[in-house]
Amino acid sequence: MARHAKVIDSQPRVIRLSTVAFVWLCGLAAGFYAALAAVAKYGCESGDTSIGCKTSGSVLGIVLLVTIIAIVTVVTLTTANRPRRRVYIIAAVGVTGLAICTFAAASLLATT
Repeated sequence: MARHAKVIDSQPRVIRLSTVAFVWLCGLAAGFYAALAAVAKYGCESGDTSIGCKTSGSVLGIVLLVTIIAIVTVVTLTTANRPRRRVYIIAAVGVTGLAICTFAAASLLATT
């Protein structure tokens, strides 16, 4: 007997691509805040003692940026060949992590 190719259902693929695109857009927004937080010390006056104006504030901003890149990468890679429900769960956890990183970066920017 000859084996026939399996017909690919395009709906799970569209769901995954749209979900990953949403996570990427959230990652871009969070990354923007983290990049601003990483360079916030360059907008400070010489006598400022807040955490955003110190080198440790820049390090925290860079750590937030690396964390955001890691979250987006993990969500992108782990949603491959998963059922629709798992894709939604993974994306929700990823977006929640990105929201936490955005809040942390905005808090770091508020200290300047």
